[in-house]
Amino acid sequence: MLRRMFLNEERAERIHEASLQVLEGTGIWLDHEEAETLLLEAGAKRDDEHRILIPRRMVQAALEKAFAKVQFFDRDGNRSIVVRNGQTHFGTGSDALYNIDLERGQLRRSVLSDITNNVRLADGLSGFGFVMSMALPADVEPRKLYAVIFAEMVRNTSKPLVVTSTTVEDIEQIHRIASIVAGGEDALRTKPFFLAYLEPISPLRFNRSIVTRVLYCAEHGIPILFAAGANCGGGAPVTPEGGLVQGSAESLAGLVLALLKNENAKFVYGANTSVIDMRTSIISYGAPEWYRTVAMYADMGKHYNLPSWGTAGCTDSFALDAQSAMEAYEGILLALLSGTSLAHDVGFMAHGALYDARMLILTDEMVKRARFLLKDVDVSDDALSVDMIDEVARTNALYLAHPRTCQIFRNVLWLPPAYINRSNIADYVKKRPLADYLNEAVAGALSSHQPKELPEPKVTEVQQYLDSL
Repeated sequence: MLRRMFLNEERAERIHEASLQVLEGTGIWLDHEEAETLLLEAGAKRDDEHRILIPRRMVQAALEKAFAKVQFFDRDGNRSIVVRNGQTHFGTGSDALYNIDLERGQLRRSVLSDITNNVRLADGLSGFGFVMSMALPADVEPRKLYAVIFAEMVRNTSKPLVVTSTTVEDIEQIHRIASIVAGGEDALRTKPFFLAYLEPISPLRFNRSIVTRVLYCAEHGIPILFAAGANCGGGAPVTPEGGLVQGSAESLAGLVLALLKNENAKFVYGANTSVIDMRTSIISYGAPEWYRTVAMYADMGKHYNLPSWGTAGCTDSFALDAQSAMEAYEGILLALLSGTSLAHDVGFMAHGALYDARMLILTDEMVKRARFLLKDVDVSDDALSVDMIDEVARTNALYLAHPRTCQIFRNVLWLPPAYINRSNIADYVKKRPLADYLNEAVAGALSSHQPKELPEPKVTEVQQYLDSL
């Protein structure tokens, strides 16, 4: 049985019961005729305020049908990550309005080349199992913004993608491009390589735009994430536990709806439950409350036997400083400890407004370090080294000079990159700022790593489609 971090069976059942009470008693505000018909015909009720009340038996029926895991493929149709509870994959964030210019080192509005560079960088970093856009480019026509973003992502990485949108037309365009890349809609349905990030409006408002996208994705076999921004003190109760109850109810309502449309729909459970800062009213991306609720959603995912959504590796800081390191690493550790299935927003800065490629390098190393820190203890004879201890102790030798040390140290020790300071105190005056080392690491990674190219006929067909929009 998978270990739970905060919610044992009794507490998880208490959260579940409270979520059912919300769906049965408060229900959802719904602005979509087909969805309303699907729900009412399945047993939901409409109250005097025209809210749709979803009974617990419908939720239970959906949970019994839902998939416990989702197999994702890469862009080329090869098996990639398996999304299930207890197994954590890290990914970047999405629609950053600002990026740090790689050449000038200055803050500016995001442009399409930021997606190109950031996605290429993440493609070559082993800590990232999936990729989001990391920019909302100001130099792209709004009417085909998300299609262009997706095309740029798919050209620069073969890793699975998580995509955002604002309209069903966005999803239709992304779906068309993905079908070209996969070799047809049937091939894409069989081997999905992207997940649609869909977000209802908290509290419990399912407007026409979001519901149309849910139904489209369910119908066409596009895996769905339905994660409300149930942030404490803003769109949800100020208590993290209350935010969890509401966010869970919103996600479960999305699950019910998706499976009524297509009982084979693939679904990732969870929500984004951070806090509103009471001084500034911003939604905090580095709040410990968010990392706690991420772990609690992972615990509920285990309770439901569903993969879970979360966040990690992000910060409210605008700079590469102690705050950004503290907040980012804290989130990465809790995501791994709790077994969050998909932990996004790694490297996001300035509470979801900024990407800096240097932070991608740093958080990639944080992920690898955290995985090393939490790996299983090896009690094999080789690891326990009884014979080696006997040999060195009897000969009064040094372990550093023992041949076995040279043979295995690269496999058993965490070897830090050059920017991690382990130099002698005498070298203090020679040490440069961390940002300088990370600048070099970004430049080196972009020059040395070349993503696998999308075949030219597919590049041409995608571009022709974009030109037709």
